[in-house]
Amino acid sequence: MLKRKARGGARSSSVWTIRRDIVSSDGGRAPVSLYLSAMARVFMCSSHTISGVMPGGPEVSRHALEARLAACAAAGYEGFWLHWRDYREQLANGVSAGLLRALFDRHGMAHRGVEFLTDWFVDGDGAAREAEALAFDAATAIGAGVVNVGADFLGRGFSRRHMIERFAGLCARAADRGLSIALEFAPWSDAPDVAAALDFMAPANAGLAIDAWHVFRGETSLAQIRSLPPEKILCAQINDATEHAVGPLAEDTRRRLFCGEGAFDLTGFAAALDAAGAAAPFSVEIISPAVAAMPLEEAARRSYATARAAFTI
Repeated sequence: MLKRKARGGARSSSVWTIRRDIVSSDGGRAPVSLYLSAMARVFMCSSHTISGVMPGGPEVSRHALEARLAACAAAGYEGFWLHWRDYREQLANGVSAGLLRALFDRHGMAHRGVEFLTDWFVDGDGAAREAEALAFDAATAIGAGVVNVGADFLGRGFSRRHMIERFAGLCARAADRGLSIALEFAPWSDAPDVAAALDFMAPANAGLAIDAWHVFRGETSLAQIRSLPPEKILCAQINDATEHAVGPLAEDTRRRLFCGEGAFDLTGFAAALDAAGAAAPFSVEIISPAVAAMPLEEAARRSYATARAAFTI
C-alpha cells in the first residue's frame, strides 16, 4: 500500500524528482509503476495563462504578480512559471529577490520555473544577453531550477551546427548557476519535432519542454514521447485545441482551448509521459484572447479545474 508523507512548508527543487513524496508502507521506495498509477497530478500555471494579455505585446500582465499567485493558490495550483520580463518589472517596482521568493512561499507555489528565452542563439544581441541574465537571476531569486527556451520560431536560417553549439553554450552558462535548460520545439521552428530537438540534448542539464499543442499540431508521435529518457523531460505543457488548425500554425497556437474542450488526445499524451517516467509537473498553458480577457480568478479557476478533470487518474 502507498501513502504520502505529510507535506512541510512550500519548497522548490532544482529538479523534478519522480519519487519526491511517495514511500511504501514499510518506508521503502515505491516502484515507479505503482507511483504513476497512484499519483495525484501536480499542476503549475504558465505565466501566459493568467497574464490577462497576449504574448508579444509591451505589457507583461494586467494583473499584479501577487494577485496572480493568490488566484493560482485559490484555484488549486501548486506551482507557477515566472516570465523573465515579469521579473524585470518586479525589480523596476522595487521588489527585492527576497520579497519575491516570500510571495511564492506565502501562496504555496512550491514548484517554480522561469520562461521564456528566444534569441539566445543570436551572436552579439545585447537584448538577448540581458534577457538571459534576467532569466537566470529570476530562477535564483525564486528558487527555480528550470528555464524554458524556444527554438528559432522566426526562421532566420541559422545552421543546425550553429544552433546546437549556441545551445550548448547556453546550457554551460546555466550550469554555472545550477540551472537546467528546457528546449521547446515547435512545428514551424528549426526544431519542428521531438526528433529534431533531441539533437540538442548532449549537455547534462539540457532537457525538453513538451507542449501538447506542438505535439498534436506537429509530427511528434506519442510513441516517441514514450521512448524518451525521463531525465530529459523537464517541462510538460498541457492545453487543447480544435481538430484542425485555423490559419498558419504560428497564429493557430494563439487560439488554444482549456483542457478537455478540444480534440487533442490528452489521455494518450498523459499516458505517454507516464510511460516515459516523466517527473515534471503538468504546466497549464492556455494562450487565447478569450482567456486573456477573462477576470483573473476565472482564468485561474477554469484552467486548473479543466486540467485536473482531464489529467487526474
